[in-house]
This record gives sequence, structure tokens and C-alpha cells, in this order.
Amino acid sequence: MAFCPDTILVIGAGHGLGLGIVKECRSRYPNAKIFATYRRREKAKDLIDFNENSFQVDPLNEDEVRAFCETLTNVDLTINCVGMLQNREGQGPEKSLRDIDVDFMTEVFQVNTFVTPLWAKYLKKKLSRETQSIFATLSAMVGSIEENEIGGWYSYRASKTALNMFLKTIAIEFSRSHLKTSVVAIHPGTTETELSKDFLKGIKHKVWTPEGAAVNILNTLEKCLLEGTGLFKNWDGRTITY
Repeated sequence: MAFCPDTILVIGAGHGLGLGIVKECRSRYPNAKIFATYRRREKAKDLIDFNENSFQVDPLNEDEVRAFCETLTNVDLTINCVGMLQNREGQGPEKSLRDIDVDFMTEVFQVNTFVTPLWAKYLKKKLSRETQSIFATLSAMVGSIEENEIGGWYSYRASKTALNMFLKTIAIEFSRSHLKTSVVAIHPGTTETELSKDFLKGIKHKVWTPEGAAVNILNTLEKCLLEGTGLFKNWDGRTITY
């Protein structure tokens, strides 16, 4: 039976891949109500013009997250797209230990890791015990401990590894609560967005547009409903080792 969500939530949809996912959801699930959140209004004009149910929510402000989630009745598909590689000052992934900076590490973990469990806390009661749903977050293959063969990118790697552990643990709690929710960490593949634009030089593998990556992500998530929960998936459906 095809997955036909009634209500969709895309967190961090203001631009880039998040916006691409909102657009693909609109095309794929024309009867669904799509809620989308953004943090900075000046970067979310296209989203606001495209999707009427778009709301400014700081994804790390617990009061704002709680208040927003209380407005929802149920959610069948949640995708968290919030993430960072570098901060506004241009400070980016560490190439070696000499680049380690505690303030930067803290910021990376806040954005890449802490958003997901915070939203899960308030969305849990919006999930069904009767019908299937999906709770997914964009992760990264570099967060796989087993596949780390070249080192570097300390904070980004570790923040995604910790994110994956949060998702695995959330999956266990949801299952014990008898929720029919597939919890998934998904690597979207290299995508041409503001987040990645400074790191694309010299890349020889496929670089996706936000629209192309969105198609891959949703194709994979739909298949996950048959595979279970607590999954770490590549954009093409391959299972990645934690």
C-alpha cells in the first residue's frame, strides 16, 4: 500500500534542500497538508511564497518548538533538514587537531545534534499507534565510525555520529510506546546548497540539485516503512554502518 501522509512537517525548510523537499512533497503528496519551518525570514522568501503553512521557529528554542508542536494535531512524515558545516564567521570543519575550538564545536553540536531530540520530545504525542509514520533527520555518511578512513572534520563528524545515536535511541523509545513510526537517519548525498557550496571544489562524484536530492530522500524513506526503524540510510537506499 502506498504511503499517503495527511500531514507533513519539514523542519529547516527556508531554503536549499529543505525547500527542495517541501516542493517534492507537494508534487508527490498533493492532498497532504505541509507544515514548514524556517529560522531566518530573509532567506525564506521562496518558501513563504510557495507554501502557505510556513512558520518562523527557532529550532533550538524549546519554548518556540513546544508552542508550535502544540498547534499540530498529528504528523505522518517529519523530516528535519537543519544542519551546519560552517558558521556565519566562515569558520568551518577542522582539518586537524590544531583547529579545534570549543565554541565552534559547541555550535556545531547544537545545530547538527540537539535539534532532533528536542523536536522528538514534543512530536512524540503527535504520532499514531494506528497508522504508519516516518520521523527522519538528514545525517551524513561521515558520521559513520566504521567508514571513517581519512579523518578530519572533527566536529561535523562527531555531531552526526551523536545525532545517529539519538535517532537510534528515539527509535527504541517510539517502538516501546507502540508507535508505528520508522525513525531514520539519512545521508542525502552531496547536494549543491548554501551549506555545501564552499566544499564542492574538486569533488568527482555526483553532486545533486536540491530537487534531485529530495526525490532520492523520499524514495528511500518510503522504502524504510517496510524495513523497520532505527535505520541509517544512504540516499540510494543502501544501509550505512553506524
